[in-house]
Amino acid sequence: MFVAKGFQRPDIPRARQEGRTLVQAGYPLYVFAWDRYGEFPRRENVDGATIRSFTGVNLRNFSSLGLALGGSLFQIVIFFATLRLINHLKQRPIVHAHDMNTLLPSCLLRILGLSSGLVYDCRELTYGVYSGWYNPFVGGIMRTLEEGMLRYADVVITVSRPIAEYLARIKQVVTVIYNCPRMADIPRVSKMDARKQLRLPRNSFIVSYVGMIRYGCKLELLLSVASRIKRQNVHFVVVGDGPQASEFRRMANKTEGCRLTIVPRVPRDRALLYVLASDLTWALYDDRNLSLNVAMPWKLFESMACSVPVLVERGSSRASFVEKCGCGVVLPNDAPDFVAETISSLAQAPSHHEHMSRAGKRLAESEFNWEVMSEKLVGIYKALQRPQAKA
Repeated sequence: MFVAKGFQRPDIPRARQEGRTLVQAGYPLYVFAWDRYGEFPRRENVDGATIRSFTGVNLRNFSSLGLALGGSLFQIVIFFATLRLINHLKQRPIVHAHDMNTLLPSCLLRILGLSSGLVYDCRELTYGVYSGWYNPFVGGIMRTLEEGMLRYADVVITVSRPIAEYLARIKQVVTVIYNCPRMADIPRVSKMDARKQLRLPRNSFIVSYVGMIRYGCKLELLLSVASRIKRQNVHFVVVGDGPQASEFRRMANKTEGCRLTIVPRVPRDRALLYVLASDLTWALYDDRNLSLNVAMPWKLFESMACSVPVLVERGSSRASFVEKCGCGVVLPNDAPDFVAETISSLAQAPSHHEHMSRAGKRLAESEFNWEVMSEKLVGIYKALQRPQAKA
């Protein structure tokens, strides 16, 4: 498995969950990961998988140049590392490539007949991501390259239906495997007990954002909204770290009138506890970013599993999903005063809130959970070949 991030980081639970599922299904798993921040040992065993972490370019802060250079070096390194691994294994592995920045070496291995199968795990809209990081011209180049390489993929999986529909124009069959949590991982405590453990206000209406603090998450809007809400029982909680974390904290310190708790990154089990302790999940993203606009983030499905409604913006794939499922509120606009009024109204409408909570929980238990998604993943591998090593 190729992952262009630290496999051990809590902000990429998709790769970790897939890895755990494959190991449990009998597939010895080897992971080559780009340790962007120099955090992890070069060799490690995690959840039964053998991890090789490569540092290369160390990215302490977001840098488009650093990403380009580091990503290019990483692809060269993992190609030759896989050659050595194959020589050791004496058999051809299935290669599982996460996103465009690991697809080239995966395709080369497939073209050379050195892998028995290629699974392309597309977690983002490539054109949108590279257009945002660089410009539309670079985004167009990456889209063309992706289209050319997709023909060598045996299986394509992705995280949302809009991305699947786009990829299906290039590759006929695309399977959607949503970023859902395992129901077994959801904390088995009451909301009040969770708040007690986390030392959060027990009688407040809590709005939370739990995840990466990065561009496009509209956390500056969250601060503006929080400063406008005059009701004393509405409290905001932001949990996480990321490229924009320092800037967000500086902005929060300068924003007056906020009832806000900021918590650094925590282990995933505790992050889920923060979700469970909440009454509403902040899931607003910059609608100018095409990739974020079609994303179905972890926090959506984690919130459903925790019986917590979500707040999303109109025009996104999340909005269509939330409207259909009735598991949250779709905002027609993101004017700070309007968002503040909407949250204040929700804090005074317990029956409406309870209806959304039950709708989300019911769907999470029956359909949108990793127990269901993992069956799709294992089925894909069984169709490729019988269990054996993968890179």
